[in-house]
Order: sequence, then structure tokens, then C-alpha cells
Amino acid sequence: MKAAVYTGPKKIKIKDIPKPKIKADEILMETKAVGICGTDLHIYNGGLKLPTPLVPGHEFSGIVAELGSKVKGFRKGDRIVAEHVIPCGACELCATGKPNLCGKAQVIGLHKPGALAEFVAIPADLVYKFPSTIDFDEAALIEPLSIGVYALKQAGQLLGRRVAVVGQGPIGILLDQLLKVAGAHVVGFDVLKHRLKFVKDNKWVDEVVDSSKNIKAYLDSFDRCFEVVGKEVTAQMCIDLARRDGDIFLVGVFGEPTKINLMTVVKKELNIYGSWTCAFSFPESIDLLVDKKVDLKSLITHRYSLDEIEKAFKESSIYSEKRIKTVIEI
Repeated sequence: MKAAVYTGPKKIKIKDIPKPKIKADEILMETKAVGICGTDLHIYNGGLKLPTPLVPGHEFSGIVAELGSKVKGFRKGDRIVAEHVIPCGACELCATGKPNLCGKAQVIGLHKPGALAEFVAIPADLVYKFPSTIDFDEAALIEPLSIGVYALKQAGQLLGRRVAVVGQGPIGILLDQLLKVAGAHVVGFDVLKHRLKFVKDNKWVDEVVDSSKNIKAYLDSFDRCFEVVGKEVTAQMCIDLARRDGDIFLVGVFGEPTKINLMTVVKKELNIYGSWTCAFSFPESIDLLVDKKVDLKSLITHRYSLDEIEKAFKESSIYSEKRIKTVIEI
């Protein structure tokens, strides 16, 4: 089968590799669409040390091609999406409802072959069906939507709360939408004007702020702050934007250690939470999409075929042409 194979920094090519052989508890998915996310770009740029060769791709949709002998509840042709964290299922964190934090977990597209291929093997207990009213490109974005859904589960009551979303990339934009559904007053921060215009025009935020300019008027004024960039400057910005006894949620993937002013955290008695991938959030995410409470399709600004994978990663890594979300159609 054809697959995109990563072999080192900025090296990804289409190769012919063996079709996966599934285990008794696995589903073989025929891939239809794969989203490129920030983690994929970290991999491509050499920011994550992973075993190579590697087939990336952890945001995906497709159809059931084959079923393992122990798999129930699915049939060939079902339209499916899946979580990508494969936990051990035996540790304390798995037993207490935090499989995303399992220390022995493997991740599809990082430690195991991902979906940038014609077929991928997936444990059946990670797989969810979705209806034909959702197209495959949209469905590939259910995984990033679930990241936002999971993050909001820690945020408590949001109706009428003043919330800052620092970073208007795909996850930030999905958080905007989810927060609006929850009744929050949402202010989007970013340095890219086209992204601020995009969310403002779609009415997914109440206000937008160019964070490259003076933001003094917004300091100490937010009940909740979501950091969705993964940089030192934006983490510190959230600390500065949060009111006393405010909540900060770190959702961005940080590529290196950061230095922040912890004395501000102490003096303001801030509550800081990490949010890593997702757990038990796919069904709710699918329901939100079915009920048309969120818009995923508008985020897809660029589409490529699998054969164009080198071009797709090169252009995505420089965020060319007012890019929001890139999808590979297979």
C-alpha cells in the first residue's frame, strides 16, 4: 500500500509498504482523510525524537475494511473515526478514568503507524462510528474537536464567564466555538490578522485582540484563560490576563522548557491546569457536529492528495496562504 513515511527532519516521502495485518481485537481502516496538526509539524521539523521510519497521522477518518475475529458492533463499510492514544489498560491511571495519562501508552502516528497511508490498524475499543451526514474531511477534525471538549470539562461553569483564548489556530478556534456554545464571553488573542478576522467574521468570538500590540487594557480581567500555542510568551500572557483566583488551562504543545513568573501565580492565587490529548470525548464531539453546534468544514483551507505529501508538509510548516487547517484526502 502507499504511505507517507517520515525518516528524519523535513524528510517525508510516499513509499510502498506492507498492508497492516490486524489482531483479533483490531479494525483495519481504509483511510479517507487525515488532518495535519501542530504535532505532525513538530515531527516533520525534527522537534520530536521518535523511532523512524514512521507513518504519521493521528487525526483521521475512514471506513471499516476488515474486522478482527473478536470485534463486535461494527461491519465493513462503517464510517469511522478513532482516538489515537492506546493505553495499557492495567495501570492506576487507566483504572481511574485517565487513560490519556497512561505512562505506557503508545500513540498512533507517533509510536505506531499512523493514518497517512491507505490502511491503518486500530484497536476496536478506540473506534467510533459517525453518520453519512458528516463528510470524511469534517470527520478528520473530530479528533482536534475532542481536544477542546476534553479541556472544557475541567473549566466548570462557563455561562457569562469572561474567557481568553490565546492562540487562534485550529484548536483555539474550536475552543472559541465550544465556549460560545457554553455561553461564555470569548476574546480571541493572536498575532495573525487573518486568523483574528476569520473568527470575528464567523462570530465565534465576541472580541479579537492583536496580542503583538499593547494589551494592558485586558490584564487581570479574565475568569478563564486557555493557552493554545505552546510558547513561553503565550503562557506568561495567560498568567497576566487572568484575574485573581482565575483559572488557566495549558492546552498547547510546548516544544521546549519555559520560564514564567511564578510569583504572579502566587500573588494572584491562580489555578493552573494541564490538558493532555483527550479521554472519553469522542461521542460528545460527534454529537456536537451532528447537531450543527460547531462548524469544522470552514476551518479546512487547504487540501492535498496523498501523493502531494511533501508539498503539503512543506507549505503547512510555514503556514502559507492564510492557512488554518490542512487535510490530506486519500
